Amino acid sequence: MTNRFPRSITGVLAGAITGALLLGAAPLHATEGGSGSYLLGSRDTMSGIVPPPGTYLSADLVYYTGHIDQLSISGIVLANANTEIFLTKINLTHSFDGHILGGRPALTITVPIVDGTLTFDSVLFGASRRISDHRTGFSDPIITPGLGWDNGHSHIAAQLSIFVPVGYYDLATVDVVTRSIDALSFGKNRFAFVPTLSYTSFSPKSGFEFSISSGITLSLRNQATDYQTAPEWQVESAVMQHLKSGFAFGATGYGYYQLGEDSGTGADNLRRQLGAQSLQARVFGAGPLITYATKLNGHSLSFKLKYVEEFGAKRRFESQIFWGNIAYAF
Repeated sequence: MTNRFPRSITGVLAGAITGALLLGAAPLHATEGGSGSYLLGSRDTMSGIVPPPGTYLSADLVYYTGHIDQLSISGIVLANANTEIFLTKINLTHSFDGHILGGRPALTITVPIVDGTLTFDSVLFGASRRISDHRTGFSDPIITPGLGWDNGHSHIAAQLSIFVPVGYYDLATVDVVTRSIDALSFGKNRFAFVPTLSYTSFSPKSGFEFSISSGITLSLRNQATDYQTAPEWQVESAVMQHLKSGFAFGATGYGYYQLGEDSGTGADNLRRQLGAQSLQARVFGAGPLITYATKLNGHSLSFKLKYVEEFGAKRRFESQIFWGNIAYAF
């Protein structure tokens, strides 16, 4: 027998992970599910460049690991929580011939696949237990149209990422027979829109690159939990030195800050459960980045590896992130 908690007390399902995306809080959590729809670190090197006309296929392989002191899921207090998340993102980009408003149009479709484990201590049915919840499934797919402009060494890209709520999502449940908690979801159960403006300065002669992106995540209300996530602002950057061998070395980093307070019945219940005055979140991340570009059968092939250590978190989980990417141009 499985009991579902009433929607009025589901609040934030802090075990949720999306394509995005991951669980987040330390020691409290903000934004529904403890994370935003947008995956921090998605834009780094060459973020301001829309590629030449053609079709591009890429895959991101992302591994997160971390610890959370305290969570509250549907009125159940979870302590000493650990997470391990494997995320695969399949990205298909087509850059079109011609121009719109003087810019080169492109469209990217992203399908995220998540394998996640949440392990925690919980007082369940009067007894303290160590509980593990594991699941594999699809997160919310992303559609990203954009335009790119080039002027010598300067490049600008304007994009709008649309997160479509069709990934796996369910309210937290308790199985009274096995005495277990089902807390993981992969989707957000609401649309989100992320307008982003990116700039890249790259000199082929010197090989020096500076890239920066700024975007705001605007989320619709989750009707299942009556939770409205406040706008989330993220800035991402990379500084790279490109070599004639095809290798490039540098560093990448980002900052995240939630603009305003979450609202709705779900957010109000969460504040009461945690005794928190505010749910506003912030986090920073930085780490090394290496890329390699070559040709395969006359087509461009590139690889990317990076490591990001998050710090300065407030009401959001501090992660250790290992990220690989491979991209091929048809």
